[in-house]
Amino acid sequence: MFDQLQSRLPFFQIRLSETAAWCMSQALESNPVESAEIQERRRMGEEATKLVQHAYKSAPAESWKSDLYDRATSLYKKAKLHEIVPLAHQLRSPVLQPGCSRFPSNRSEQVQIVEDLVKKRAVQLQLEHRYPLSLQKRLEDGRLLLYTPDENLCDGAAQYTSKGFFDVDNTPPWDTWICFFEQYLVSWVPPQLLELASQGIDVNPEQCILWAPETELTNSGS
Repeated sequence: MFDQLQSRLPFFQIRLSETAAWCMSQALESNPVESAEIQERRRMGEEATKLVQHAYKSAPAESWKSDLYDRATSLYKKAKLHEIVPLAHQLRSPVLQPGCSRFPSNRSEQVQIVEDLVKKRAVQLQLEHRYPLSLQKRLEDGRLLLYTPDENLCDGAAQYTSKGFFDVDNTPPWDTWICFFEQYLVSWVPPQLLELASQGIDVNPEQCILWAPETELTNSGS
């Protein structure tokens, strides 16, 4: 898909270079120390996530009505997982913060939010004398991540599993955003955070977040 993006989006290499330059200039944490009490709450969260996944596989359209989903909800409430996001501020620079807390349903508005952020990031890189001097022609050791906001269930599983890399809407941190392509928000994940992102992807039942495939996408989406 990397080649597909480069061939269809003339600005892609520039965006990728800016994103990598911004993200890699920051101190990145992937394994914060957590207490025994936090670890137990995480265990309850993992159990709840498995219940949600079973419910979704059994009846995708009606999963939220099942007993499994109810049990998972009780565990989530007890664990208070929304409080266990030690990395929630990482790669969410205040200077780049979007003007809305979540993506709207309108595609043109979704695209505009990303475009506005990309412009702010480019300006900020220049102001801070950190603008990349050459184009990044490879992903280096990072990976491209795809997110489809229209398919998001907002269950919070990816948020706590990734320790805050994803937010409650499964959105990757805005510092990593590159562009919208078809129905996907494309982001670049630094190598230090690949494992965290993978853990979030693994517990996402609706698969609205996924690694970009090596081959081209054939579905143009909506």
